[in-house]
Amino acid sequence: MPAGSAAMNARYQRIRAAIERLAAAEQAPPLQALADEAGQSPFHFQRSFVSMAGVTPKEFSQALALQRAKQSLAQADSVMEAALAAGLSGPSRLHDLFIGLDGMTPGDFKNGGAGLTLQWACADTVLGPIWLAASERGVMRLVFMGDASAAELIEREAAAALPQASWREAHKELAPLTAEVQRRLSGQGARLPLGLLMSGTPLRLKVWQALLAIPEGQVLSYSQLARLAGAPQAVRAVASCVAANPIAYLIPCHRVIRANADFGEYRWGPQTKRALLGLELARGAASGLAANAAHSLA
Repeated sequence: MPAGSAAMNARYQRIRAAIERLAAAEQAPPLQALADEAGQSPFHFQRSFVSMAGVTPKEFSQALALQRAKQSLAQADSVMEAALAAGLSGPSRLHDLFIGLDGMTPGDFKNGGAGLTLQWACADTVLGPIWLAASERGVMRLVFMGDASAAELIEREAAAALPQASWREAHKELAPLTAEVQRRLSGQGARLPLGLLMSGTPLRLKVWQALLAIPEGQVLSYSQLARLAGAPQAVRAVASCVAANPIAYLIPCHRVIRANADFGEYRWGPQTKRALLGLELARGAASGLAANAAHSLA
């Protein structure tokens, strides 16, 4: 898979294995055990983990505790009020994303994508391989691949909706997009704007727009999301819209959890959701500590 050098892919695989181990563990394994499994010294393993994940293994494990999710959930209303008051581009790290509501005409969709040329590419990331599909107007699919092949995903994720579209492998052309997703998943700041090409019912579009307003490091319940989407009485329908999100991570449906603070299911696997939330919560906590330290020194 053309996702960079073999050495970089090996680094992704080592850290991904550690993230999966930590996400699945009831109690975090010691640093020495993780380093041994990665074939590195504790010092070099920790340094690699921070460079690839943006936080230390300990910070990641701590952030997975349910109490953090509960605290975040309890604060979500005020956080979201602030986010919406500032506009969708306010506190979100995905401030440069937009939904291209006119990216696909009704005729395009009705005709099964006849005449459309869609490009796709695969890339490795700290949370596993991804498959990304885009047109010249923006990203329309982003999937955590798991054990699926690109051919299976084209058939399962894309051709079902646009069976008449032409799908073309384009790793070189889409390299800037896949590299940007890799950067963001590793906790680095956004470098390139990413357009999102969406097509769906009015409710789905409202729900996906509301998801874009959730800042990294925060979570909402389904009922809170329903209120933000302007459909407070349609919690079940809103949950269906969340489950139908075709663009993993960039439209952050992983930031919606159950009201009892259970992380819940995820289209691309509950462990992937736990890892995403753990990394984001840990990065948020680390940023808060750094900001407090800077303020105390001022």
